[in-house]
Amino acid sequence: MKQSDHQTIQRVLDGSISQAAFAGFQQHMRMEPELAKLYGEYALLHHSLCEEFEDQPIRRIRSVVPRRDFPAKIAWFAIAAAVALFAGFYYQNSRKSAPATASVRFSADAVWIVQGASSSEGNLSKGATLQLLRGQASVVPSPGASALIEGPSTLTYVSPEMLHLAEGRGRFRLDQPGGKLEVTTASMSAVDLGTEFGIETHPDRPDELHVFQGKVRMQVGGDNRTLSAGEAGRVAGADRIEGFVADESRFFKTLVEFENIFQGPFVAADWRVESGSPSISEDRIEGMDFTAFRRLTQSEPDRNRHVLLATLEVDVASNEDFHTDGWAGVSFFSKGAEVLFFGDSFGPERTWSLDVKQRKPVILPNNPVIGMKSVTLRYDRSTGEVSMHEGGIPLAPAFCSGNLPAGMTFDEIRLGASSNASLAVKSLVVQAGG
Repeated sequence: MKQSDHQTIQRVLDGSISQAAFAGFQQHMRMEPELAKLYGEYALLHHSLCEEFEDQPIRRIRSVVPRRDFPAKIAWFAIAAAVALFAGFYYQNSRKSAPATASVRFSADAVWIVQGASSSEGNLSKGATLQLLRGQASVVPSPGASALIEGPSTLTYVSPEMLHLAEGRGRFRLDQPGGKLEVTTASMSAVDLGTEFGIETHPDRPDELHVFQGKVRMQVGGDNRTLSAGEAGRVAGADRIEGFVADESRFFKTLVEFENIFQGPFVAADWRVESGSPSISEDRIEGMDFTAFRRLTQSEPDRNRHVLLATLEVDVASNEDFHTDGWAGVSFFSKGAEVLFFGDSFGPERTWSLDVKQRKPVILPNNPVIGMKSVTLRYDRSTGEVSMHEGGIPLAPAFCSGNLPAGMTFDEIRLGASSNASLAVKSLVVQAGG
């Protein structure tokens, strides 16, 4: 931050800034989340000081600031000294309604990265940026406020009262009377007045605000208007909002739940062995040169739950190696045809890999993933995107990805290995949701 940024914030809090300068400052905050974060910290400090010295407030603090005929640099150092003097007080006496972290829950298929400020599992610290690559995330920045974002999205937790959506789609709600929630993007701000709304912001089209309940104040440069339920606004220039009808169907209402389609123990009667003689017990399927099929109760994923997750855990097999010149792994079938395979594909490459069939070559990761381990496959019916993730749930970033035709469904699973390969499966869990 520049010295002028600190000085501008001081003028905002003192009420000595002009309307035009304040509009420019707001636009600056939208473009730079770090400035918005700094402003939030100053504002909380200012509020705490006013509460502490309620009947003899800030006058005593301002009395240390030199007269206007003093050099500006000296005045700045006096302000900085006052801020430093009360910094410890601020961190110990922040309002109880302003938590230090925002709690976060993820859908089972979510893939994410947290950048910036430190965070713990299930929480975001102030200033932290959540980059949601896939799936959904529910963020609670303060009591009564919530945000449900869909991947791919990038959200910064600026303060308990402010979130910055750099890219993506989110649904926001504020239920606490007297509370405040402001959501900014690169080109607009939305102040929740006790209501529910959605925001979309993408680099290739104008930002949009859709109001579902209550009222929201939308600001784009000098254009500032209040939108009611059923109304939407679109950024139509640096200082203009274009109104249209809100579309709530574009925004998820709740965090997606996943349901198990299949999970052990293994039951021999549930599997149709077409070749070989695999050993099937409650906690293991193992064999060499075999194929075993299991039908699903219905085609998955269906229209109501469009994401499928399959976690395969393999163990030491009879040949004591998972990677051979043959193949070993899991296949998904549709109407008798193999559509998708993941595991150790046919060929000499010593890595987990993906085969989307369709007369396309096997998809190999940039960095080999070798050995007996757990790997999760994610398939999104709505987009056709397929990805592989090391480990189980929550998902790690994808190490291999490909595409199927959108709308593809599966009705049968096959476990198997070729004549010069073996497969030992400790666990197979298949889920669907969305």
